Amino acid sequence: MNTTDAFQKREKINNDQTIGYGFHGTIPEGVSVLRRVSDSIFIGSFITKQAKINFQRNGGTLLVVNNHWKLSPALLQDKFGTDKNKWESIFLSVKDIDLFESQYKKNQQIKLIRKNIVTKALMVLVKASFLETILLEDPNIYFISKSGKPFTERELTGFDLSANKVNIAHTLWPDVNGKGLTVSIKENKMDTADIDFSGRYQYSPLASTKMETHATTMSTIVAGGGNTFFTGKGVAWAASLISSDFANLFPDNTPELQKQNVSVQNHSYGVGIENYYGADAAAYDVQAEQLSPLLHVFSAGNGGDLTSSAGNYSGIPGFANITGSFKMSKNSLSIGAIDSFAQVTKISSRGPAFDGRLKPELVAFGEDGSSGSAAIVSGIALLIQDAWKKAKGVLPPSSLTKAILINSADDIGPDGIDFQTGYGSVNAKAALQTVVQNHVIENTIQTNQTTKHILPIPSNVRKLKITLCWADPAASVNSFKALVNDLDLTLKNPSGADVWLPWVLNSSPSKDSLIQLPKRKRDSLNNIEQITIENPVFGDYSIEVKAYSVNGTQPYAIVWQIDTLSHFLFSYPVKGDYLIPKQSHTLRWETGLQGLANIEYRINTGNWQNAANDVILSKGYVQWVAPDTMGAIQFRLLAGNKEWKTDTVGLSKPLLINTGYNCIDSFLIYWQGLGVTNYRLFRLGKEYLAPFYTTSDTVILQSKQNNPYLNYAVSPVLPFQIDGVRSYTFNYTKQNNDCYISSFIADPVGVDKASLSLQLGTTFQVNKIVFEKLSSKGFVAFETITPVALKNNRIIAPAGKGLHTYRASIFLQNGLVYHTQRLGPTTGDCDCGRVWHGREVGDVTDRGPDRCNTTRCGLEHRDWACIVS
Repeated sequence: MNTTDAFQKREKINNDQTIGYGFHGTIPEGVSVLRRVSDSIFIGSFITKQAKINFQRNGGTLLVVNNHWKLSPALLQDKFGTDKNKWESIFLSVKDIDLFESQYKKNQQIKLIRKNIVTKALMVLVKASFLETILLEDPNIYFISKSGKPFTERELTGFDLSANKVNIAHTLWPDVNGKGLTVSIKENKMDTADIDFSGRYQYSPLASTKMETHATTMSTIVAGGGNTFFTGKGVAWAASLISSDFANLFPDNTPELQKQNVSVQNHSYGVGIENYYGADAAAYDVQAEQLSPLLHVFSAGNGGDLTSSAGNYSGIPGFANITGSFKMSKNSLSIGAIDSFAQVTKISSRGPAFDGRLKPELVAFGEDGSSGSAAIVSGIALLIQDAWKKAKGVLPPSSLTKAILINSADDIGPDGIDFQTGYGSVNAKAALQTVVQNHVIENTIQTNQTTKHILPIPSNVRKLKITLCWADPAASVNSFKALVNDLDLTLKNPSGADVWLPWVLNSSPSKDSLIQLPKRKRDSLNNIEQITIENPVFGDYSIEVKAYSVNGTQPYAIVWQIDTLSHFLFSYPVKGDYLIPKQSHTLRWETGLQGLANIEYRINTGNWQNAANDVILSKGYVQWVAPDTMGAIQFRLLAGNKEWKTDTVGLSKPLLINTGYNCIDSFLIYWQGLGVTNYRLFRLGKEYLAPFYTTSDTVILQSKQNNPYLNYAVSPVLPFQIDGVRSYTFNYTKQNNDCYISSFIADPVGVDKASLSLQLGTTFQVNKIVFEKLSSKGFVAFETITPVALKNNRIIAPAGKGLHTYRASIFLQNGLVYHTQRLGPTTGDCDCGRVWHGREVGDVTDRGPDRCNTTRCGLEHRDWACIVS
């Protein structure tokens, strides 16, 4: 038996009934097990002296231990630090939570922060000296770990829906969008005023008071509405959103999540490497049983280049560096990061879990970290739930959602499952196809039962993949192995002569073992098991599930996928995608075909042109730089005597849209021309941007009467009525334009002269500009500009001694006239751009009632321009 600090003999033993013992062998009656260290070694205490005698008579080995078995691996390693008076944030697991509260409620050396009644876990602030001398000795407490401070897993600077086939899922099933479902973003609060969440953010008492850009980015990836720009369209773009504060590392209150109808919660944060099954992990596993549809999706972390310093895998570089005990839960998902070419990023955290289980389960696009990867998977989980509910009328259990995500993933990296990519890169299109084809089995099983399911396999199949998944009951906190109910999956061919077992990785604590390819064998660690076979012969196969060890009745889900030999499908570009001239784009496809092929493209109805030669079909992508042109574009792939074509999509630059003027009764919007016949205008309603007008002009005049819309965008209409890239959406009231007049400012120049500068918002329908000077008879015109070709008009005006006041009049083609006019009082601070001849800049001590505030006048009030000489 290996000995650690937890098994070192104590010098003083006060009570054999309350001190744990290390022993191995079969556990006899009369023993209370406090912690399992391995399959045959336990920490426990004897309920009676006779039980101890019986155990020794039967050959059991005893070793007296101290209470350090209660500590997490990190605490066991560094104990309580050197500063014993320092307050620490600690998780405690107790036998009786009421007893704990009554015992310590008046103690000034411990402060209760929060508690989880279901799992009898507490988060407390405590001094290290009190923890070491009092809490560690308390028989009511059986697990102690540090409560790390959560931090977000970095920003995501790029977002590519095509990397995980989300774009094609949107195209094939446009009504599967998450509408009616709610996702919770657990971290700080997103920008609730962001128009990409318009009408879909819901208040929650669980939300943080602190707003953060990272949370806004994650929310956009999961459920952005695409109102700001097309890159702001998220995966489940119609789902509702709530916020939850990640200061609470325990699961949120279950009734509150039920009240908010939350079915997916995204966790893109970590606390540092923690390799043990903590109170938080157990609590998340409990909640998965309490709230069956709820799926928790965690980022695996950005510790891929770090080495764990505690636990079974300490000192092995590049493995077991997942950032948080809560990510060790069995019924959740942890997601690693890949780039757009399916390569695992250097910083993406690797498995295994503390007990050798496969982690992370999946990977997804996230070039700058696993935050965005988790958000993508959260969005796809919502799409699966939406599709399932549309087909079945209810939400699927989280174990089924997990099985669909895992079974439909694309294998990347080393052949088969591995501790870097898990079961592969998530595939939204294949996941929804699983639901649509109903390739799902749900059943229950009890101990010693074996259930059988017949699966017909057609001919011409390249690969068969089957996944079994179940929501496993929570294990004891700090258990050496998390699995409680052990199911076994097998597959038999029609004759029964061949039997296939699941793929299992070598989880022995050495790098040489952890990098080995998987082997077929019985899995006794994971609550997910997967079998794949290549080129199966047709016939009725038997899927068998055996309950190796089950307490009570265990529900489970089985999902299967069949890939055919001749399959080919372009996944980028597809309908709804946009290409931009002179930029590099990644053309993507999925296929079972092998060999080389050529790719061509054409603009509008033109000739086919070469895009790429001798592309490797099995690679699944090729990079291509778009030409500096615009139009409707289509691609085709040529392999042998066959061809496959993409949808026709738009190739264009984003337009720039601006406010021309903003008058009391109307406003004008304009944009630059791109040489197309028509432009399509969009405006933001309650939730989404929608088209409302098509014009051949590059301006649009809108009345304000009965018009509540503030946000607008425009796109060019390309051949075949395809929209080009839409402009960024803007609020016309936020640009610094009033009714034609942006600013009117006077500056002294030379002797007895003034420079008058008039800035227009637009020249649309402007016939002439007349500059006027105030005299005893009123304003008198002294200079006219016509035609008006420029928005910025500057002239030199006469200015003798004294006060000189000017205005400009804008005459429109329809006969209307707009004047620069006084908005403020005629005494006190003037509301115009008055400047002074013969005085130092900033000298206002003796200007009296004629002091000028040029900032107010020139930028806000658009007043008369005046000058004192």
